[in-house]
Amino acid sequence: MTPRLPPLAALRTFEGAARHGNFSRAADELHITPGAVSHQMKTLERELGVVLFERQSRGVALTDQGHRLAEAMREALDRIARGVAELRARPTRALTISVLPSFATHWLIPRLADFSRRHPDIDVNVRASQVLVDFASDDVDLAVRYGEGRWPGVVALKLMDEEVFPVCAPGFAGWQLPITLEELANAQLLHIPLQPWNDWFRAVGANVSTTPRGLTFSETDLLLRAAVDGLGVALTRRILAQPELEAGRLVRPVPFSVRAERSYFIVHPADPAPPQRLITFRDWLLRQATQRL
Repeated sequence: MTPRLPPLAALRTFEGAARHGNFSRAADELHITPGAVSHQMKTLERELGVVLFERQSRGVALTDQGHRLAEAMREALDRIARGVAELRARPTRALTISVLPSFATHWLIPRLADFSRRHPDIDVNVRASQVLVDFASDDVDLAVRYGEGRWPGVVALKLMDEEVFPVCAPGFAGWQLPITLEELANAQLLHIPLQPWNDWFRAVGANVSTTPRGLTFSETDLLLRAAVDGLGVALTRRILAQPELEAGRLVRPVPFSVRAERSYFIVHPADPAPPQRLITFRDWLLRQATQRL
């Protein structure tokens, strides 16, 4: 059973008197008389069985027991104030997250049904954007970023590493897929500026070079769509290509892959007491990343 508390009005009066160190100023703040403050404090001391104040000629001073209770009251009121501010800022059910469009499409959205089933009391708002969220000005609780994990003023928790490898449709080039790195370098390659083929070939130790001729795409989704349609071989990250590989719409023509220099990170403000819904979603993301291995 919950221990019986003293009257909350008396505790609130105590907090004011402890903060001001003066019964009269506490009475002015609470719109009661100094005599009422003094009476409530004597009653509170009797109920607790301790002396909270030392009465002095120009005010009052807290005893050791009074300091302990005042500190507990400040912590409790601070937590209440944070909870009220959060309620006013947005509904407690809502959690807004910011993710890259490709990550949302190929990894997050196929898994969200599991989160909704497990946590029907949390509404997830997904914002897909290439722009890094600014937690100070954007109404966002949590983000998933792809990078090196060094962003100032936030908590960054690694979600998962990445690897990069070529993919193509199983029927590409009349089912005559390239099987060596040399054959791959001479195949119809699809390009995306942020992931150059020459860098990948150097990383796997192949002494070949390619030219950025042919089809070039600005977005990963477009690149993968072109690969599925048999237009060429795409260089992609595993997380993004996995659904198409599992469905058989894409295959890996060669077994070589490169560990990506960047990783996926869960990012959120450096709050010492983050909302429970944020913690719930963060922990769910980490479990999903572990289960996929």
